[in-house]
Amino acid sequence: MNRPSPEEFIPKFRRKKLDEPGFLRKLARFAGRLGAPAVRQLYALYFLFKDPATPKRTKMIILGALVYFFSPIDSIPDLLGPLGFSDDIAVITLVYAQMKSHLTDEIREKARLATEKLLSR
Repeated sequence: MNRPSPEEFIPKFRRKKLDEPGFLRKLARFAGRLGAPAVRQLYALYFLFKDPATPKRTKMIILGALVYFFSPIDSIPDLLGPLGFSDDIAVITLVYAQMKSHLTDEIREKARLATEKLLSR
């Protein structure tokens, strides 16, 4: 049975934001409000999602969290200041905790370096 890839579940208008430039733009715009731990977790999940060795079920879970972060439709709108990202951070933290066993040292290091580079701007 030929199963569709996780990327095929994203509607076209959402798929555009799941490319690396879209991801980096949103992270750069809100990194200060999110804080280093959340930014590092987002990078780690993103790199894990892109890793061909990651199981499809794991990618589906990560995809849900990343789409929630990218989505302009939120439980708590992101424009509400500090509280606006609390639901996004909760989702990212929960998924990150569940995916820790899949994170390699290489992915963790890439996430750490990407976070440092972004926050040092």
